[in-house]
Amino acid sequence: MSILEITVVVLLLLLAEVCFACLLYMISPGGMMLETILVGTVVMVGVAGGLSIVLYYLFKKYAHERTLRVAMLTLSPDEQRVLKEILVRKEVRQDDLRRILDMSKSKLSAIVNSLERKGAIHKLRYQKTNILRVTKEFSG
Repeated sequence: MSILEITVVVLLLLLAEVCFACLLYMISPGGMMLETILVGTVVMVGVAGGLSIVLYYLFKKYAHERTLRVAMLTLSPDEQRVLKEILVRKEVRQDDLRRILDMSKSKLSAIVNSLERKGAIHKLRYQKTNILRVTKEFSG
């Protein structure tokens, strides 16, 4: 659900509340003032809108974390190790990563190619090495 969809839901809720408030005003035999009904309507819409926004961001964060955990389960231990290191650094040169993880060039190259095929990282050529970045799907 996007922000636009949440806005539409809040506006529809506002419309429904205003209709309900008008109905309540017409039905009540002079017992309720129009201002009281309008203030109540605005408060209810504000609370519902605020809750919608908070729930949206909480769900978005939870969904991303869950997706990342599930994706990590499909990777080999070496792939997980390489991806975690790239996640921590956001961007790293492949030759630096080889030294950090103490891996051979060929092993790291095979892992990097595998992660790129799986859509976990982007590999950008930089002089005689590569710059490795996590894809948007994995970085959130």
